[in-house]
Amino acid sequence: MIRKHVRKLAAVILAAGAITAMPLQAFAQQSPEFAYSAEKWATLRDNKLEFDEIKDLVHEYNPTVIQNEISYKDYLTKNRDDVAQEYYDKANEIYSNINYPDSDDANYGSGVAAALHNEQQAKNLMEQGDENTDDQATKRIQYDQAEVRLAKQAQGLMITYWTQYYNLDSQKARIEQAKNSYQSEQNRLAAGMSTQSKVLSAKESVSNAEAALVTAESNLASTKESLCLMLGWSYGADVEIAELPEPDQSKIAAIDVNADIQTALENSYAYRLTQKQLTNARTDTVKEKLTETEKNQKETISNSVKSAYDYLLLAQSNYEQAQSALALEEVSMKFADAKLAAGTITKNTYENQKASYTTAQVTAQTQKLSLLQVMNDYDWAVNGLASAE
Repeated sequence: MIRKHVRKLAAVILAAGAITAMPLQAFAQQSPEFAYSAEKWATLRDNKLEFDEIKDLVHEYNPTVIQNEISYKDYLTKNRDDVAQEYYDKANEIYSNINYPDSDDANYGSGVAAALHNEQQAKNLMEQGDENTDDQATKRIQYDQAEVRLAKQAQGLMITYWTQYYNLDSQKARIEQAKNSYQSEQNRLAAGMSTQSKVLSAKESVSNAEAALVTAESNLASTKESLCLMLGWSYGADVEIAELPEPDQSKIAAIDVNADIQTALENSYAYRLTQKQLTNARTDTVKEKLTETEKNQKETISNSVKSAYDYLLLAQSNYEQAQSALALEEVSMKFADAKLAAGTITKNTYENQKASYTTAQVTAQTQKLSLLQVMNDYDWAVNGLASAE
């Protein structure tokens, strides 16, 4: 079997662009072999994607994460003053190369303009050095935040993939309904009870339903491709997308929102970044700005967790309603089956009931996935990604 990390190589190189001069082995994976057990590496390197693998796959194979880790090496030993000095050095280099032309120079006007431009550029760099708040720690927070955001995005794409997959059943049911209606109109026309325009309209509905299915299938394929590329597979790789885990609703009842708000503040990448930048700040202007930002972020994060919890309760309610509606449709479907067997229901009526049942099934599935999504969103909010702006 070809190992996944070999297949991942092409996607990494395509996405990383500027770093293709690196040895190919550098892109196989981020971590050394001893980072995981042999069994864990095997699951990460196979061609089956499991939901609980996503965070590790992003860490090991996502091109952006790999590029960030390469960039981070430049900051490993740098404190705030080291980073500021880089701005000062660039500014001094520009200052040392500024040449003001003589007044009788043929290009005096453009020469003065260029010198003034360079002087302003150097001045800006000096100000950036004075106001710098970055160091090794702030870069680490920023890169960690970028990584978990990508993990959350990939998890969302996997949920979207299965939502689109289940919706294909609804699209197929609509095609069957449209075909039945078309056949019915043809029969009515033959019996003198319909018109040619109605038949043509019914035929157009079939074409529209079939076109919608083609679009839905294309969207599904696109979502899968985007998801796989994010996780390091090469374009067109044959990857099995495993089914999603069931949402554990017992976790919802156990939530303590106030405690989670405090946890969200402690874990927030944005809030911790602001706090570290405030510690690094040297000028009063920056300190005042960051102090205000810190205050606003604290309130925004709190509201973000509360909103995420409200969405969670709403999604749970929607899922329960969808389950109840499905139960009713199941009863109706059984009656329809019995009537069909007894010959007391028309095929068209039966097919309409069947379509309603399929729609209820799909709605129950998609509402379950919506619940899984908002549960995931809530977990991420508590674990560092609550909106802070």
